[in-house]
Amino acid sequence: IIGAQGEAEALKIQKQAEEQSKTSIFGKKNSFSMRNLKKTAKEFGKLLGKSTDDTESGNADSQTGKNSAVQVSFGNNTGIEKWLEFSLGDYFGLLFLIIIVMAFLEEWKKGLFGMIRATKGGRMMLGLHRVGILLAASAGATLLFNFLPLFLSFLLNGGHTDLSRAIQSVQSFRTCTIRTTIGGWLFRHFFIKTLSGLFLGLFIWFLMGSVQNAQLSLAALLPVLGGEYVLFTFLPVQSIFNLFKYLNLFSYVHTSRLYTNYLNIDIFSFPVGNRKMMLALLPVFLIGFTYLCIRMQAKRYPEGNRDFLSKIALRVNTVLDKVRRRFTEEMWEAYKVLFLQYTIVMIVMIMIASKNLNYAVWSPIPEDKRTYYMYVQDMQGPIDESTDEYLERARENAKNSGNTFELNQALDMVEARVKELREKGRAEHFRPWMLYDQNFNAYYGETPVNRQRLNAMIAVLFVVFLTAGITSYEKQSGVVPMLRSLKNGRTKLFLRKVLIALVLSLFVWACVYLRELWQYRTRFGEGTFSAAVRNYESFPNFSLNLTIGGYLTLLYGLRLLGLFMVSFLTLYLSSYLPNVRMAYLSCTAVLILPALFTVLGIGFFKWISPLVPVSAAELLLSMGAGKKATGIPFILLGIAGNGALVLCWRRWTRS
Repeated sequence: IIGAQGEAEALKIQKQAEEQSKTSIFGKKNSFSMRNLKKTAKEFGKLLGKSTDDTESGNADSQTGKNSAVQVSFGNNTGIEKWLEFSLGDYFGLLFLIIIVMAFLEEWKKGLFGMIRATKGGRMMLGLHRVGILLAASAGATLLFNFLPLFLSFLLNGGHTDLSRAIQSVQSFRTCTIRTTIGGWLFRHFFIKTLSGLFLGLFIWFLMGSVQNAQLSLAALLPVLGGEYVLFTFLPVQSIFNLFKYLNLFSYVHTSRLYTNYLNIDIFSFPVGNRKMMLALLPVFLIGFTYLCIRMQAKRYPEGNRDFLSKIALRVNTVLDKVRRRFTEEMWEAYKVLFLQYTIVMIVMIMIASKNLNYAVWSPIPEDKRTYYMYVQDMQGPIDESTDEYLERARENAKNSGNTFELNQALDMVEARVKELREKGRAEHFRPWMLYDQNFNAYYGETPVNRQRLNAMIAVLFVVFLTAGITSYEKQSGVVPMLRSLKNGRTKLFLRKVLIALVLSLFVWACVYLRELWQYRTRFGEGTFSAAVRNYESFPNFSLNLTIGGYLTLLYGLRLLGLFMVSFLTLYLSSYLPNVRMAYLSCTAVLILPALFTVLGIGFFKWISPLVPVSAAELLLSMGAGKKATGIPFILLGIAGNGALVLCWRRWTRS
């Protein structure tokens, strides 16, 4: 509430509390509504210096002091606002923790738990070490998936201004009741995010580790995460069960929302702040699950009665075996990739995460061209006799207007553009259209180039994580020699792996890029798709005489081919690695890090990264400007991808 109106808004809340307390709905002395009104007014009053008992004052603004009103100030908050909208990093962090925990279960899959348990440090000490690993993994995930995107967001949105300003200066924190600076909150957030990640890792470890069968451990995790996500996302705030919406695992996944959404929960008619409740429970959860996980590691027997899920799985597998024995070779390969490699989990998370991608970046219209663009938007369509009639009517209307000079000046620009397009259309054999460039440029022009690169990096990352295990899983399981000795274990098996990689790449393309096309089509329709792309000011010299629909087909086709090439590179790189985890790490280092440096603006890396040809739009934009070397990155990626596919085939069939 502390925003442009500052003190006036906070006083308004206190006045509302007084007025509402007199009504029959809120007036009961010991009701939740009455207590909530008083609590809300009191907490916002602290920001005005009305109270001094704030136990969470933290880093007070040095310019105001604890007992004075918080002073908000203007600044460039776009970077932090855009970062707060990027919840994709939270899901990547959760996925990273799941992968780490799955590594703890390898000893069960390989039958080594009994031997490890018998060694000197194989019980309590190993459990303590793994807690430390989870803490380090959580800190690393926070830096990589949260604070690196923050840095990128600052870079892409004009940097940042003074971080010593009050946190309430940022619009998203207008209902935050703690007294701290932007920099102080970022430090606090890193600390809370790291501890929250540790708790999530411990919870996942305890849940998955409670099941002896490592394959079934995922069956224990998915329903819990799925149920928590459904409650967190879809349970109405007004529900009597809203406690389960906020006392939820995903409150620790999206920790920033604890500060941006002010909320008091009704617990036995007492209002309890959601943020204070979750932060107070965090150390309790950490201590409790640390104890449970270490005890599970130290006291669990390698052999014993079947757990509940194993008993169910024994009966389910009896039924499923009747289905699985009818699987074709292609179906077995798909089953192995989706379920044995847990790729189905990544697919679900990608579907959820891709909903948070942004595409459009709008450039401001120059002041001297606003009227011109208003005319262009109004008359958008084919240039014919009706265009001349429209301009005549506009001239007549301009004579009777109070700003005749400005309108006539804009109409002069329109007529010049119409004449230019007519001449260009006759010379180059396309039908001239008057097009409103701003909509198209917001998605495919020069302004959103950095956004396109970022989305391309995310698409490449998705492809790497979905396909890295296709050729490394058999090496991890030690069955490659046996497979190669079978009738179809060489070329045919390799072709099935390639087919699976292509299908997974197609899935990523649909999640990232078809969603972009659908969003553009939904907002602006298909009315201009039949117009020649050369009608746009950004594409005056485009070498292909395509319609806008044909251009978009070319663009998305190149993006799909680019992702196919990335999958071929991933197959080849991972074929050298001994296990799936090393494949993830190595392919990320080789393919994702150069892409990240390209996003950061280090130009050299765009020539050794698949990012720019996968993004494709900026290269086609260069083609539209008449640059001859546009196709080189596409050619380089095509050579690298197809070469990697051939080398991977030779390695799989002849090594």
